Amino acid sequence: MVNRQAVAKLRLKQTSKRALGRALNSVMKSIPVNANQSGFTIIELMVVVAIAAVLMVLAVPSFEDSSAKSAVRAGVNNLQSDLAFARSTAITRSRPVAICASDTSAGRNCGTGDWNEGWLVFLDPNSNGALDAGEELVRIGSALGARVSISLDNPVLFNGRGMNSAVSEFVFCRAGSTEAMYARSVLVNLGGLVRASRDSDGDGIHNGGEGGGNLSCGG
Repeated sequence: MVNRQAVAKLRLKQTSKRALGRALNSVMKSIPVNANQSGFTIIELMVVVAIAAVLMVLAVPSFEDSSAKSAVRAGVNNLQSDLAFARSTAITRSRPVAICASDTSAGRNCGTGDWNEGWLVFLDPNSNGALDAGEELVRIGSALGARVSISLDNPVLFNGRGMNSAVSEFVFCRAGSTEAMYARSVLVNLGGLVRASRDSDGDGIHNGGEGGGNLSCGG
């Protein structure tokens, strides 16, 4: 179902910016220009300062939105790449390979589901999804930072043919936000194929899962 509230919010923001732009342009044109005047009057300076203040108010949220979306996209790309690498390694070496959330407080060990701290890719011959003594660690994923949150608790396990033990979907959101406009996902199907979500219906919200429904960020 289309998240009408999120779409309406996006359209209102775009409309407000266009209206403000037209208003500011009108104000600037209304300021009289005196060819013999060597500087600005106090009124003109006040108008310029007011315009600058309004532009700053608009620019800061826009920059924060852009920065948050960029952080989410980077997280999606990094995890998607490492999941594909894990599957490729499993096929190439004909051995089970797992990828789990990293527990930074306990060194290079699998954690309890906080993928924001990074992840580990390792050969997992006993297929238990945990990095046991003697198992080969083949890649370490970097922490994502405070701007992004990921929802998924379980490790992903590829068998020697590159197939996944269960459908896994990582949902990325802007940390502290429930707005669906930030949601992105990485899906690993039973065949082991890895794909990122996309906005397939053009409503401003990405579609995820095998059913293609709108993603959400809780709330």
